[in-house]
Amino acid sequence: MRNKARALYLGGGAVIATTALILSILALVPSGGTSAQDPFAGHEKVTKKDFNGDGLIDTLRRFSEGGSGFGGDFVILKDGKTGEEYAYNNWGSYGQFLRLIPFDNRLAKPESKGFKEALGQALFMDIPLGPLENSLAWLVDAYSKSVTDPDAPLFSQKIHFQPRWTEGEVLPPASYYLVTSDETLFRNYPIYQEDNPEYDSAHRQGWLVYYSDNHQAFEPVFASGDVRIFKSAHGVVVSEDGRSCWVFINDEVLADGPPKLRWPSIGKVLLSGGLIFIHHTGGVEHLFVVDYRKGVAGRLKEELFPGAGGDFDVRDGHMIVRKGTAEITIDLAALKENLK
Repeated sequence: MRNKARALYLGGGAVIATTALILSILALVPSGGTSAQDPFAGHEKVTKKDFNGDGLIDTLRRFSEGGSGFGGDFVILKDGKTGEEYAYNNWGSYGQFLRLIPFDNRLAKPESKGFKEALGQALFMDIPLGPLENSLAWLVDAYSKSVTDPDAPLFSQKIHFQPRWTEGEVLPPASYYLVTSDETLFRNYPIYQEDNPEYDSAHRQGWLVYYSDNHQAFEPVFASGDVRIFKSAHGVVVSEDGRSCWVFINDEVLADGPPKLRWPSIGKVLLSGGLIFIHHTGGVEHLFVVDYRKGVAGRLKEELFPGAGGDFDVRDGHMIVRKGTAEITIDLAALKENLK
């Protein structure tokens, strides 16, 4: 087994310019990083081939490891001419939808195209390149515009996002990856550095991988007039006037989601007064309230929602939170006022 994965972190204070970020996410041929450390200690698949067309045989090694909560694929490609090694991996938590993996600038050169293709195919087996769709755009917004404030009156976390409407019904996306060179993303996004190169002057690009197969299928959970709400295993979509929009995704780091994405985490969902109420059943249970027209989701403070064993209802302009015989009542107007 590998050493315990380094902890994830969410960079504080900096706000990513989401429009610039999305424009900078390019569907390019993938590339890899360099590392002196060999992660392969057990069984591996070895492929010997002239990957870059220089007439010399190169060596590509691939290995997968995993435990109960973490895992990933590791690849090393050795240049048959120079002996240089390009090594990187997608090691991370099974509860996280995304990985951001810096790679070496040398592989962006035209003569390295064959290496880039081979490394990408080995690391992202059966996962294609983009294009960007709206659920990933929601996550990019959310990570760049999430604010925590334990002293706020109602919401300990607020996630701002741009509502992006799609004509017709939204389908859960299949997993895919993109390439980005956005500096603010690298400096502020939670990145696993398990033998991967860190972002620096020699590693100014990287893969952004979205394991969106984990959404599974949509199911209808609420309807009122022309408005319908659907949930996937970890996300919520609103449909209105023939258009659909993602309004919440329960990622482990962002929203304290489940430690394994194979465990569905969206519980009870209600709609009232233009607000969507979502009982999130991740590692710790929370209640999120979403103003989908404004584009903001708030996590109700723990002292207001009791977590495990708690329930809620919405009626007569109020949200009622219950645990056992105890009740807390909050006016919907107050919720809206605090969702800014």
